[in-house]
Amino acid sequence: MQNGAGAEVKTLHDTANAEFKARYGKYIRNSLWLAILIHVSVFVFSPEFTFKPYKLKEEKFEVVDVPDDITIPPPPKEIAPPQVPIAAASDEDVSDQEIAPTTFESFEDMPPPPPPSSGSSAAFLAFDEAPVLTSFVSPKYPPLAREAGIEGTVAVRVLVSEEGKVISADVLSSDVTPAMEKAAVAAALKCRFRPAKQRTIPVKAMVMIPFHFQLH
Repeated sequence: MQNGAGAEVKTLHDTANAEFKARYGKYIRNSLWLAILIHVSVFVFSPEFTFKPYKLKEEKFEVVDVPDDITIPPPPKEIAPPQVPIAAASDEDVSDQEIAPTTFESFEDMPPPPPPSSGSSAAFLAFDEAPVLTSFVSPKYPPLAREAGIEGTVAVRVLVSEEGKVISADVLSSDVTPAMEKAAVAAALKCRFRPAKQRTIPVKAMVMIPFHFQLH
């Protein structure tokens, strides 16, 4: 039974091979005509090729006439640097302080410093250029003195260091209450100066600052 099935399959295979061999020539002819048709269509329907010669790009140069005599301007003049102000110490905060309605006369009208109390202090009080007040702090007006309507002036003697800071302060003269004198001394300790100079060297010096208490 199996031999018969195998013989039948072999017969069908042989038949298919025979049919393919019989049509092989036809396949070759059809393929050839198809290739010819494709080539002809390409030549017929393709656009005509136009040869364009390459053109070399030419760079354009512009001729500029340079004068023989060239005037060079002089260099700019040096400008002197601005003067640096003396800033208050960073640990001081005067933004919350109450500024009393006081008045202050011109710095040039300040009286000269008092004479030294002893020979030991005369050495550092000698100077050629007096200290200059650069930062004035108004004293706080004591509330009781304000309510009582007390007005007056406190003359405070201060010792200015080589850095322009007030080292010490004491009342030289006064016509007001002790509370107002204390407020004037506290304000004097916060003032700042351009230090005194002995020739060109900063030195310590004493100076007097008047504080006026006036009601407006």
